[in-house]
Amino acid sequence: MKKTIYSFFCVVLAWAIVGCPNSGKIRKKMPRLFTINFVMETGAEPSFMISEDFNRDGKIDLVVTNSGDNTLSYFKGNGDGTFKSQIIMKAGEDPICVVTSDFNNNGYLDLAVLNYRDQTINIYFNSRFGNFKKTGITLRPGKIPINMISGDFNRDGINDLAVTMRYHKVMILLGKGKGRFKNPVPIKVKGQPTAIVVGDYDKNKILDIGVALAGSGKTGVQILWGVGDGTFESSNIIKGGGQPLTLANIDVDNDGYDDLVSSSNALHSMTLIRNNRNKTFTTLKDFASGSFPKFVVVADFTGDSRADLAVSNPTDDSITVSLGRGDGTFTWPPIAHVVDEHPQGIVVGDFDHDGLIDMAVTCRDKNLVNILLKRNIVDPKPDNPVQPISKAKQAA
Repeated sequence: MKKTIYSFFCVVLAWAIVGCPNSGKIRKKMPRLFTINFVMETGAEPSFMISEDFNRDGKIDLVVTNSGDNTLSYFKGNGDGTFKSQIIMKAGEDPICVVTSDFNNNGYLDLAVLNYRDQTINIYFNSRFGNFKKTGITLRPGKIPINMISGDFNRDGINDLAVTMRYHKVMILLGKGKGRFKNPVPIKVKGQPTAIVVGDYDKNKILDIGVALAGSGKTGVQILWGVGDGTFESSNIIKGGGQPLTLANIDVDNDGYDDLVSSSNALHSMTLIRNNRNKTFTTLKDFASGSFPKFVVVADFTGDSRADLAVSNPTDDSITVSLGRGDGTFTWPPIAHVVDEHPQGIVVGDFDHDGLIDMAVTCRDKNLVNILLKRNIVDPKPDNPVQPISKAKQAA
Protein backbone atom coordinates (compact mmCIF):
# COMPACT_ATOMS: atom_id res chain seq x y z
CA MET A 1 0.00 0.00 0.00
CA LYS A 2 2.78 2.41 0.91
CA LYS A 3 4.55 1.52 -2.35
CA THR A 4 1.38 2.25 -4.34
CA ILE A 5 0.86 5.61 -2.63
CA TYR A 6 4.51 6.48 -3.15
CA SER A 7 4.33 5.61 -6.85
CA PHE A 8 1.16 7.69 -7.28
CA PHE A 9 2.80 10.64 -5.51
CA CYS A 10 5.84 10.42 -7.82
CA VAL A 11 3.62 10.42 -10.94
CA VAL A 12 1.65 13.45 -9.72
CA LEU A 13 4.85 15.29 -8.82
CA ALA A 14 6.37 14.54 -12.22
CA TRP A 15 3.22 15.77 -13.97
CA ALA A 16 3.23 18.95 -11.90
CA ILE A 17 6.86 19.66 -12.75
CA VAL A 18 6.85 18.70 -16.42
CA GLY A 19 3.28 18.81 -17.70
CA CYS A 20 1.54 21.56 -15.79
CA PRO A 21 1.85 25.00 -17.45
CA ASN A 22 3.65 27.54 -15.31
CA SER A 23 1.44 30.61 -15.07
CA GLY A 24 4.35 32.61 -13.75
CA LYS A 25 6.71 31.75 -16.61
CA ILE A 26 8.48 34.83 -17.97
CA ARG A 27 8.02 35.11 -21.70
CA LYS A 28 10.50 36.71 -24.02
CA LYS A 29 10.39 40.44 -23.40
CA MET A 30 9.49 42.54 -26.40
CA PRO A 31 12.06 45.31 -26.92
CA ARG A 32 10.98 48.86 -27.61
CA LEU A 33 11.01 49.60 -31.31
CA PHE A 34 11.35 53.39 -31.09
CA THR A 35 13.26 56.00 -29.12
CA ILE A 36 12.33 59.67 -28.73
CA ASN A 37 14.93 61.53 -30.76
CA PHE A 38 13.52 65.04 -31.06
CA VAL A 39 10.83 67.22 -29.44
CA MET A 40 9.19 70.28 -30.99
CA GLU A 41 6.97 73.01 -29.59
CA THR A 42 3.57 73.58 -31.21
CA GLY A 43 0.64 75.89 -30.65
CA ALA A 44 -1.90 75.23 -27.90
CA GLU A 45 -3.51 71.78 -27.68
CA PRO A 46 -2.12 70.04 -30.78
CA SER A 47 -4.18 67.10 -31.97
CA PHE A 48 -4.55 66.07 -35.62
CA MET A 49 -1.42 65.76 -37.79
CA ILE A 50 -0.45 64.83 -41.35
CA SER A 51 2.90 64.14 -42.99
CA GLU A 52 3.99 64.75 -46.61
CA ASP A 53 6.86 66.26 -48.57
CA PHE A 54 5.11 69.57 -49.04
CA ASN A 55 8.06 71.57 -50.44
CA ARG A 56 9.29 68.71 -52.66
CA ASP A 57 12.82 68.63 -51.29
CA GLY A 58 12.77 64.87 -50.63
CA LYS A 59 12.24 65.30 -46.87
CA ILE A 60 9.04 64.60 -44.96
CA ASP A 61 7.29 67.59 -43.39
CA LEU A 62 4.50 67.83 -40.80
CA VAL A 63 1.34 69.91 -40.38
CA VAL A 64 -0.44 69.99 -37.00
CA THR A 65 -3.81 71.43 -35.96
CA ASN A 66 -3.75 73.41 -32.68
CA SER A 67 -7.33 73.67 -31.41
CA GLY A 68 -6.43 75.68 -28.30
CA ASP A 69 -5.24 78.81 -30.14
CA ASN A 70 -6.82 78.33 -33.59
CA THR A 71 -3.57 77.81 -35.48
CA LEU A 72 -1.66 75.33 -37.63
CA SER A 73 1.99 74.42 -37.11
CA TYR A 74 4.04 73.62 -40.21
CA PHE A 75 7.36 71.83 -39.63
CA LYS A 76 9.82 71.39 -42.49
CA GLY A 77 11.87 68.23 -42.24
CA ASN A 78 15.67 68.33 -42.18
CA GLY A 79 15.96 64.73 -43.35
CA ASP A 80 17.92 63.60 -40.27
CA GLY A 81 15.04 63.00 -37.86
CA THR A 82 14.83 66.65 -36.83
CA PHE A 83 12.63 69.48 -38.06
CA LYS A 84 12.92 73.23 -38.42
CA SER A 85 11.03 75.46 -35.99
CA GLN A 86 7.32 75.75 -36.63
CA ILE A 87 5.77 78.14 -39.09
CA ILE A 88 2.50 79.27 -37.53
CA MET A 89 -0.60 79.77 -39.67
CA LYS A 90 -3.94 81.11 -38.55
CA ALA A 91 -6.91 78.78 -38.85
CA GLY A 92 -10.61 79.04 -38.15
CA GLU A 93 -12.08 78.47 -34.71
CA ASP A 94 -11.05 75.12 -33.19
CA PRO A 95 -9.30 73.35 -36.11
CA ILE A 96 -9.76 69.60 -35.60
CA CYS A 97 -8.74 68.00 -38.89
CA VAL A 98 -6.49 68.69 -41.88
CA VAL A 99 -6.22 66.83 -45.19
CA THR A 100 -3.90 67.37 -48.11
CA SER A 101 -4.39 67.19 -51.86
CA ASP A 102 -3.49 69.19 -54.96
CA PHE A 103 -6.68 71.23 -55.01
CA ASN A 104 -5.56 73.68 -57.72
CA ASN A 105 -3.78 71.13 -59.95
CA ASN A 106 -0.37 72.81 -59.97
CA GLY A 107 1.59 69.76 -58.82
CA TYR A 108 1.96 70.88 -55.19
CA LEU A 109 0.01 69.58 -52.21
CA ASP A 110 -2.43 72.02 -50.63
CA LEU A 111 -4.39 71.88 -47.35
CA ALA A 112 -8.04 71.76 -46.34
CA VAL A 113 -8.66 72.47 -42.65
CA LEU A 114 -11.88 71.56 -40.83
CA ASN A 115 -12.85 73.92 -38.00
CA TYR A 116 -15.26 72.62 -35.39
CA ARG A 117 -16.49 75.72 -33.57
CA ASP A 118 -17.26 77.91 -36.58
CA GLN A 119 -18.24 74.86 -38.70
CA THR A 120 -16.15 75.83 -41.72
CA ILE A 121 -13.45 74.43 -44.02
CA ASN A 122 -10.56 76.68 -45.06
CA ILE A 123 -8.39 76.05 -48.13
CA TYR A 124 -4.65 76.80 -48.09
CA PHE A 125 -2.65 76.82 -51.31
CA ASN A 126 0.95 75.66 -51.36
CA SER A 127 3.10 78.66 -52.27
CA ARG A 128 5.77 76.38 -53.83
CA PHE A 129 8.32 78.35 -51.81
CA GLY A 130 8.06 76.36 -48.60
CA ASN A 131 4.90 77.87 -47.15
CA PHE A 132 1.11 77.92 -47.43
CA LYS A 133 -1.23 80.81 -48.19
CA LYS A 134 -4.72 80.90 -46.74
CA THR A 135 -7.17 81.59 -49.54
CA GLY A 136 -10.44 83.45 -49.25
CA ILE A 137 -12.28 80.19 -49.89
CA THR A 138 -14.51 79.17 -46.98
CA LEU A 139 -16.71 76.09 -47.22
CA ARG A 140 -19.68 75.43 -44.97
CA PRO A 141 -20.43 71.69 -44.84
CA GLY A 142 -23.25 71.97 -42.28
CA LYS A 143 -23.98 71.68 -38.60
CA ILE A 144 -21.32 70.13 -36.28
CA PRO A 145 -18.67 68.65 -38.60
CA ILE A 146 -16.51 65.94 -37.03
CA ASN A 147 -13.97 64.57 -39.51
CA MET A 148 -12.89 64.89 -43.13
CA ILE A 149 -11.15 63.02 -45.95
CA SER A 150 -10.23 63.80 -49.56
CA GLY A 151 -10.49 61.72 -52.75
CA ASP A 152 -11.60 61.89 -56.38
CA PHE A 153 -15.10 60.45 -56.01
CA ASN A 154 -16.43 61.26 -59.50
CA ARG A 155 -13.22 60.43 -61.43
CA ASP A 156 -12.87 63.83 -63.08
CA GLY A 157 -9.26 64.32 -61.99
CA ILE A 158 -10.24 66.92 -59.37
CA ASN A 159 -10.14 65.97 -55.70
CA ASP A 160 -13.30 66.16 -53.61
CA LEU A 161 -14.05 66.24 -49.87
CA ALA A 162 -16.19 64.06 -47.61
CA VAL A 163 -17.12 65.30 -44.12
CA THR A 164 -18.77 63.38 -41.28
CA MET A 165 -21.50 65.32 -39.49
CA ARG A 166 -22.78 64.77 -35.97
CA TYR A 167 -26.39 64.15 -36.97
CA HIS A 168 -26.23 60.93 -39.01
CA LYS A 169 -24.89 62.38 -42.27
CA VAL A 170 -21.80 62.45 -44.48
CA MET A 171 -21.47 65.51 -46.71
CA ILE A 172 -19.89 65.16 -50.17
CA LEU A 173 -18.33 68.31 -51.63
CA LEU A 174 -17.28 67.74 -55.26
CA GLY A 175 -14.30 69.76 -56.43
CA LYS A 176 -14.63 72.27 -59.25
CA GLY A 177 -10.92 73.06 -59.52
CA LYS A 178 -8.85 76.03 -58.35
CA GLY A 179 -9.68 75.12 -54.75
CA ARG A 180 -13.41 75.61 -55.16
CA PHE A 181 -16.18 73.10 -54.45
CA LYS A 182 -19.83 72.52 -55.22
CA ASN A 183 -22.45 72.77 -52.52
CA PRO A 184 -22.42 69.85 -50.05
CA VAL A 185 -24.66 66.87 -50.81
CA PRO A 186 -25.77 64.81 -47.79
CA ILE A 187 -25.68 61.03 -47.51
CA LYS A 188 -27.61 59.56 -44.61
CA VAL A 189 -25.86 56.99 -42.44
CA LYS A 190 -27.29 54.75 -39.72
CA GLY A 191 -25.57 56.24 -36.66
CA GLN A 192 -23.46 59.19 -35.54
CA PRO A 193 -20.41 59.20 -37.84
CA THR A 194 -16.98 59.80 -36.34
CA ALA A 195 -13.96 58.63 -38.35
CA ILE A 196 -13.86 58.41 -42.13
CA VAL A 197 -11.45 56.74 -44.58
CA VAL A 198 -11.36 56.12 -48.32
CA GLY A 199 -10.39 52.94 -50.14
CA ASP A 200 -11.33 50.73 -53.06
CA TYR A 201 -12.77 47.91 -50.96
CA ASP A 202 -14.25 45.92 -53.86
CA LYS A 203 -11.32 46.49 -56.27
CA ASN A 204 -13.44 48.02 -59.03
CA LYS A 205 -11.17 51.06 -59.39
CA ILE A 206 -13.81 53.36 -57.87
CA LEU A 207 -13.24 54.99 -54.48
CA ASP A 208 -15.45 53.90 -51.59
CA ILE A 209 -15.80 55.47 -48.13
CA GLY A 210 -15.61 53.74 -44.76
CA VAL A 211 -17.43 55.47 -41.90
CA ALA A 212 -17.22 54.67 -38.18
CA LEU A 213 -20.51 55.08 -36.31
CA ALA A 214 -20.70 55.78 -32.58
CA GLY A 215 -22.76 57.71 -30.07
CA SER A 216 -26.54 57.52 -30.36
CA GLY A 217 -28.18 55.27 -32.92
CA LYS A 218 -26.48 52.20 -34.32
CA THR A 219 -22.76 51.67 -33.84
CA GLY A 220 -20.17 49.95 -35.99
CA VAL A 221 -18.89 50.63 -39.50
CA GLN A 222 -20.76 51.44 -42.69
CA ILE A 223 -19.35 51.33 -46.23
CA LEU A 224 -20.49 53.86 -48.83
CA TRP A 225 -19.87 52.04 -52.10
CA GLY A 226 -18.72 54.47 -54.78
CA VAL A 227 -20.67 54.54 -58.03
CA GLY A 228 -18.03 56.64 -59.81
CA ASP A 229 -20.08 59.78 -60.41
CA GLY A 230 -19.81 61.22 -56.90
CA THR A 231 -22.77 59.27 -55.56
CA PHE A 232 -22.71 56.28 -53.22
CA GLU A 233 -24.70 53.20 -52.25
CA SER A 234 -24.86 52.47 -48.51
CA SER A 235 -24.08 49.10 -46.94
CA ASN A 236 -25.71 47.63 -43.89
CA ILE A 237 -24.07 48.13 -40.50
CA ILE A 238 -20.92 46.09 -39.95
CA LYS A 239 -20.13 45.22 -36.34
CA GLY A 240 -16.96 47.16 -35.74
CA GLY A 241 -16.38 47.89 -32.07
CA GLY A 242 -18.77 49.21 -29.44
CA GLN A 243 -18.03 52.91 -29.92
CA PRO A 244 -15.51 53.22 -32.78
CA LEU A 245 -13.74 56.55 -32.65
CA THR A 246 -11.02 56.13 -35.28
CA LEU A 247 -10.76 53.98 -38.37
CA ALA A 248 -7.83 52.93 -40.58
CA ASN A 249 -7.25 50.81 -43.67
CA ILE A 250 -5.06 47.73 -43.20
CA ASP A 251 -4.34 44.70 -45.41
CA VAL A 252 -3.79 42.13 -42.66
CA ASP A 253 -3.29 39.08 -44.87
CA ASN A 254 -1.62 40.60 -47.96
CA ASP A 255 -4.45 39.60 -50.28
CA GLY A 256 -4.52 43.04 -51.92
CA TYR A 257 -7.85 43.99 -50.37
CA ASP A 258 -8.13 46.68 -47.70
CA ASP A 259 -9.44 45.50 -44.34
CA LEU A 260 -10.37 47.93 -41.55
CA VAL A 261 -9.32 48.43 -37.95
CA SER A 262 -11.20 50.61 -35.47
CA SER A 263 -10.45 51.89 -31.99
CA SER A 264 -13.03 52.28 -29.22
CA ASN A 265 -11.52 54.18 -26.30
CA ALA A 266 -14.76 53.99 -24.31
CA LEU A 267 -14.48 50.18 -24.31
CA HIS A 268 -10.64 50.11 -24.26
CA SER A 269 -10.58 47.91 -27.35
CA MET A 270 -9.54 47.54 -30.99
CA THR A 271 -11.55 45.71 -33.64
CA LEU A 272 -10.33 44.12 -36.87
CA ILE A 273 -12.85 43.95 -39.73
CA ARG A 274 -11.69 41.59 -42.46
CA ASN A 275 -12.65 42.14 -46.08
CA ASN A 276 -14.22 38.99 -47.57
CA ARG A 277 -13.59 40.28 -51.13
CA ASN A 278 -17.28 40.00 -52.02
CA LYS A 279 -18.61 43.27 -50.52
CA THR A 280 -19.07 41.64 -47.12
CA PHE A 281 -16.84 41.82 -44.05
CA THR A 282 -16.06 39.54 -41.12
CA THR A 283 -15.65 41.08 -37.68
CA LEU A 284 -13.00 39.41 -35.55
CA LYS A 285 -12.78 39.35 -31.76
CA ASP A 286 -11.91 42.64 -30.04
CA PHE A 287 -8.35 42.94 -28.80
CA ALA A 288 -6.41 45.40 -26.65
CA SER A 289 -3.60 47.77 -27.58
CA GLY A 290 -3.24 49.96 -24.52
CA SER A 291 -5.75 51.11 -21.95
CA PHE A 292 -7.49 53.96 -23.82
CA PRO A 293 -6.85 53.68 -27.59
CA LYS A 294 -7.55 56.73 -29.68
CA PHE A 295 -5.68 57.44 -32.92
CA VAL A 296 -4.26 54.51 -34.90
CA VAL A 297 -1.79 54.24 -37.79
CA VAL A 298 -0.78 51.24 -39.86
CA ALA A 299 2.73 50.37 -41.10
CA ASP A 300 5.13 47.45 -41.39
CA PHE A 301 7.43 48.37 -38.52
CA THR A 302 9.46 45.14 -38.52
CA GLY A 303 10.09 44.54 -42.21
CA ASP A 304 8.31 41.17 -42.30
CA SER A 305 5.72 42.29 -44.90
CA ARG A 306 2.94 42.15 -42.29
CA ALA A 307 0.93 45.19 -41.29
CA ASP A 308 1.40 46.40 -37.70
CA LEU A 309 -0.48 48.97 -35.59
CA ALA A 310 0.60 51.98 -33.55
CA VAL A 311 -2.02 53.41 -31.19
CA SER A 312 -2.04 56.55 -29.03
CA ASN A 313 -3.28 56.07 -25.45
CA PRO A 314 -3.88 59.53 -23.90
CA THR A 315 -4.67 58.42 -20.36
CA ASP A 316 -1.38 56.63 -19.75
CA ASP A 317 0.83 58.81 -21.99
CA SER A 318 1.97 56.02 -24.26
CA ILE A 319 2.12 54.80 -27.83
CA THR A 320 1.52 51.06 -28.08
CA VAL A 321 2.64 48.94 -31.02
CA SER A 322 0.86 45.69 -31.85
CA LEU A 323 2.70 43.52 -34.35
CA GLY A 324 0.67 41.77 -37.03
CA ARG A 325 0.81 38.00 -37.49
CA GLY A 326 -0.57 38.07 -41.01
CA ASP A 327 -3.86 36.37 -40.10
CA GLY A 328 -5.83 39.26 -38.61
CA THR A 329 -4.41 38.82 -35.11
CA PHE A 330 -1.67 40.73 -33.30
CA THR A 331 0.97 40.01 -30.68
CA TRP A 332 0.21 40.41 -27.00
CA PRO A 333 1.15 42.33 -24.97
CA PRO A 334 1.63 45.41 -27.15
CA ILE A 335 4.96 47.21 -26.99
CA ALA A 336 4.53 50.38 -24.93
CA HIS A 337 6.52 53.55 -25.63
CA VAL A 338 6.24 56.40 -23.10
CA VAL A 339 5.76 59.86 -24.63
CA ASP A 340 4.82 63.31 -23.35
CA GLU A 341 1.42 63.98 -21.80
CA HIS A 342 -1.84 63.13 -23.58
CA PRO A 343 -0.71 61.80 -26.98
CA GLN A 344 -3.16 62.30 -29.81
CA GLY A 345 -2.48 62.17 -33.56
CA ILE A 346 0.18 59.87 -35.03
CA VAL A 347 1.87 59.82 -38.43
CA VAL A 348 4.61 57.61 -39.84
CA GLY A 349 7.44 58.07 -42.33
CA ASP A 350 11.17 57.70 -42.78
CA PHE A 351 12.18 60.98 -41.16
CA ASP A 352 15.95 60.32 -41.10
CA HIS A 353 16.38 58.49 -44.44
CA ASP A 354 17.74 55.27 -42.91
CA GLY A 355 15.17 53.02 -44.58
CA LEU A 356 13.22 52.45 -41.36
CA ILE A 357 9.73 53.73 -40.55
CA ASP A 358 9.61 56.37 -37.81
CA MET A 359 6.71 57.99 -35.94
CA ALA A 360 5.60 61.44 -34.86
CA VAL A 361 2.94 62.04 -32.21
CA THR A 362 1.22 65.17 -30.94
CA CYS A 363 1.12 65.56 -27.14
CA ARG A 364 -1.79 67.83 -26.29
CA ASP A 365 -1.17 68.74 -22.66
CA LYS A 366 2.47 69.72 -23.23
CA ASN A 367 1.98 71.47 -26.60
CA LEU A 368 4.64 69.27 -28.15
CA VAL A 369 5.35 66.88 -30.99
CA ASN A 370 7.54 63.89 -30.13
CA ILE A 371 9.63 62.34 -32.91
CA LEU A 372 10.23 58.62 -32.35
CA LEU A 373 12.93 57.09 -34.54
CA LYS A 374 12.83 53.39 -35.32
CA ARG A 375 15.59 51.25 -33.84
CA ASN A 376 17.30 48.85 -36.23
CA ILE A 377 15.49 45.75 -34.94
CA VAL A 378 14.01 43.18 -37.32
CA ASP A 379 10.94 41.09 -36.39
CA PRO A 380 11.18 41.14 -32.56
CA LYS A 381 8.03 39.04 -32.07
CA PRO A 382 7.97 36.98 -28.86
CA ASP A 383 6.96 33.33 -28.65
CA ASN A 384 3.38 34.15 -27.68
CA PRO A 385 0.26 32.29 -28.78
CA VAL A 386 -1.96 33.65 -31.51
CA GLN A 387 -5.04 35.40 -30.18
CA PRO A 388 -8.26 33.47 -30.87
CA ILE A 389 -10.67 34.57 -33.55
CA SER A 390 -14.32 34.91 -32.67
CA LYS A 391 -17.18 33.46 -34.63
CA ALA A 392 -17.57 35.16 -37.96
CA LYS A 393 -20.20 37.85 -38.18
CA GLN A 394 -20.95 39.04 -41.68
CA ALA A 395 -22.73 42.08 -42.93
CA ALA A 396 -23.34 43.19 -46.43
